[in-house]
Order: sequence, then structure tokens, then C-alpha cells
Amino acid sequence: MGQFNESICDCCVCPMQCVLKQLIGEEVTIFTSFNEKPGTLTEVDDFIAVLDLGTRNAQIPVSSICAVLIGSKLFDFKLKPIKKSLAGECLCNEDPITNLAKSKIGDFTTIQAGQFCREGTIRNVGEGIVTFLAPTNGSTDTVAISSCKIDNFGLNFV
Repeated sequence: MGQFNESICDCCVCPMQCVLKQLIGEEVTIFTSFNEKPGTLTEVDDFIAVLDLGTRNAQIPVSSICAVLIGSKLFDFKLKPIKKSLAGECLCNEDPITNLAKSKIGDFTTIQAGQFCREGTIRNVGEGIVTFLAPTNGSTDTVAISSCKIDNFGLNFV
């Protein structure tokens, strides 16, 4: 993973691309600011995720992804370690929300990030990513959420 001079690529896009690469071949739902798309993640390269929707493919910019959900499956993501940013968007956008999420590990809360909004428990926090366990109909969904895309904790606006 390269350095982009403390830009959004370092703290949001690269960590999400790393998470998505771990999910190739899995049935997922990808949430953006405007919609959600369920399908099979088939490829992640050059900051584009390819989602097989059955009848066609969707190419989704990784920078647009707020959250990715793996339904009814406990998934243990390998996350980038948290680092203190020295400048740029990572310092003012990602660092504060990452620190807040880290202080809430194990807490039951609501997280909203674009079209994703669910109650659950914060499981882990890495650079740019919050992992979350959301109970659904007697099972638990695993969700990886971009720290930079989190709109709020504790409130449900959707």
C-alpha cells in the first residue's frame, strides 16, 4: 500500500480496497451514499470493485463505498494498523472518527454511513475501517465501514 501524502487514499480508499480484496468471491451488499447493491464481489483492482449482479456487473469506485456487508457470516478482517496522521484529510476526517470508534469497541450502537444504517456492536477498528456486527433475524451480519464515510453514531436518520 503506497503513500499518497496523507490524502484520502491513505486513510479511506486504500483500507477499503484491502478489505474488499479479502471478500472476492463472497456474496456481499455494497452501500454507497445513494444506494445499496447486493451481489458477488468478483474483482477489486485499481480502486474499482466489480460486483456481479446476476444479469450484469457493476463497477463501483472504492472511494464511493461507505460500507460492505457480509450477510449472516462472521468474517475476521485483516485491518491496517491505526496510525497518527500528520496532515491532510486523514488528520481532520479519519483520525477523529477512528479514535471515537476505538473508544466504543464492544459497545452496542447505531452507525450510519451513507445508505447503511444499522444497530450493532463495534468489533474492531483499523486505519480507515470500523468492523461491526449487526444482528439480523436471528443471525449476525459482519460489516466493514469506512471511517471517513460515517455520518453518525447513535442516531438513526434513515
